[in-house]
Amino acid sequence: MRALVTGAEGFLGANLCRELIERGYDVTATSLNRNKHTSLNAMQVDCRVEYGDVTDADFVNHVIPSSEADVVFHLAAVSIVKIASASPSLALRTNILGTLNVLDTCKRLRIKALIASSDKAYGDHDGLPYTESMSLRPTGAYEVSKTCADHISMLYGAIVVRCANLYGPGDLNWSRLIPKSCKLALKGESPQVYGDAVNDRREWLYVDDAVNAYIHLAEHGQPGAFNVGSGEQSSPMEIAKTIARMVGCKNVELVNKERGFYEIRKQYLNSEKIGKTGWKPEYSIARGIAKTVQWYRDYLL
Repeated sequence: MRALVTGAEGFLGANLCRELIERGYDVTATSLNRNKHTSLNAMQVDCRVEYGDVTDADFVNHVIPSSEADVVFHLAAVSIVKIASASPSLALRTNILGTLNVLDTCKRLRIKALIASSDKAYGDHDGLPYTESMSLRPTGAYEVSKTCADHISMLYGAIVVRCANLYGPGDLNWSRLIPKSCKLALKGESPQVYGDAVNDRREWLYVDDAVNAYIHLAEHGQPGAFNVGSGEQSSPMEIAKTIARMVGCKNVELVNKERGFYEIRKQYLNSEKIGKTGWKPEYSIARGIAKTVQWYRDYLL
């Protein structure tokens, strides 16, 4: 089997490429970033990489046919809420036009496409957990961009994957809670949690579980949307304290500072639909964070 992974330089993309290769797939990756400090390099993934922008239709029309892919995993996106909030036009252009270009080419070549959406596409709802039948009610720029891409993907008959908050080895975005907390703790400093986020509740999904879900859906899934979660929720403070305890730090610092952008306070998913196809998560938060902390220890020290 041959697979193309867009946005492979990112955290999820690098882990997905590594697992696909281990399972015997012939993998082509696309990347916008020629920088050596990417997750692909950090995870030591050796695959063919084509450099280009998925918003460039000519690039997409070249790279997908040349890869001879049987399946395309489209992960390339502006995936950081803070960046999307600061530059809505960049998020909208990348996440919508890039997805449309990939879907157009996949439809023409009759290639199965899996599109990375997000639990954040649901927006604010009174009822939790989110189910796939709920309407998508986006709030900020990131959520709007992912919701639009989500709707377009459903129109094209793709498989849409809506994951909970991802964490695990290979995440080099030091603005995120878990990478930043690991980095600070391993340096002997206290992890930090913003005061306005201390009571947030999130569902956390270890990256290996997400990768397995993507591959499982590529091999067994039908067109439509699938929630992918661990079934466990935790607050930023609880996560930071867990990391601090594992590393040996005594304290977590509460920073009296607002994030400066809007984020939904409580989010978690109903993952029964994908469960009926035979997939289930393997990692608890405790087990996943333990493996994550060890990876950062090996990478940073």
